[in-house]
Amino acid sequence: MLDTIIIGSGPAGLYAATLAGMHNLKACILESAYEYGGTLNLYKEKMVYDMPGYTKISAGELIENLFNQYRQYENEIPLYLNEKAISIERIEGGYILKTTKTTYKTKTILLANGGGVFEPRLLDLENALGKTNIYYNVKSVSDFKNQDLVVLGGGDSSVDWALTLNEVANSVTLIHRRNEFRAHERNVIKIKETGTVLTPYVPTDVIGYDKVEYLVIENTETKEQKEIKLDALFVFYGSQASKNTFEDWGLSYQNKLITVKSDMQTSLDNIYAVGNGVTYPGKRKMISTALGEAATAICAITQVLYPDKTLTHKH
Repeated sequence: MLDTIIIGSGPAGLYAATLAGMHNLKACILESAYEYGGTLNLYKEKMVYDMPGYTKISAGELIENLFNQYRQYENEIPLYLNEKAISIERIEGGYILKTTKTTYKTKTILLANGGGVFEPRLLDLENALGKTNIYYNVKSVSDFKNQDLVVLGGGDSSVDWALTLNEVANSVTLIHRRNEFRAHERNVIKIKETGTVLTPYVPTDVIGYDKVEYLVIENTETKEQKEIKLDALFVFYGSQASKNTFEDWGLSYQNKLITVKSDMQTSLDNIYAVGNGVTYPGKRKMISTALGEAATAICAITQVLYPDKTLTHKH
């Protein structure tokens, strides 16, 4: 029987696996996708500005760094790609976990999959459907070299992308429906200094046949309208979770997020959860926060399974 099964190989899952190896836990990682990295794979070239120890680092580099850190334990803690967790059954001393390929017996489970499958929130304009130059993620920044770009959104993703794209674009205009941003204040200041920021505006229409040629925006206070010529439009309104397997497991949810205690344990005994799929008072959706949650969860699992282990280093 395994000590724990880590579900998800994004930043939190990979770091949890590293810590499980350091604690000498018998474990494995299950990843439903064909590659590790989680949602960071959607924006490998986007710069991350709030990782400890880095002025900035691309999402792709961060994935590889976390994976390379984990690899020293991959023989003891294997990573199984393209294997999705389906159901659990409570047994004495743990759970039977059924996947698309096999079944496992484990004492604990750590959900680190970001809460399931997430889909981007689409631009809700009738004429936007089918336009080929509206993007919800970026595969290659170089594709937009010397172009005039418009970015919609007010969170870290939109501001970080605006800064990243601004390094290659002819111009970047960031549009947000409020005057206040959810993104880190310093990065908002940077994009205001290097790009164009329009607030408080909302998009009302797109003009063009196959592609958007002009975006029509309206000031939410004055009702003034503007038309902005562009080569590409980026929409970063966040993501919404589609129904995932874990909703059938009997976990407690709040606003589609798994509720956890201070040790990251869910409403089910010995099932823990970390990352963007969980909620608790003061929760912040940041990669660094998820890494801290992974450390808390692995330490809690170790203490539950091996309460005397912390004494082994005393002389």
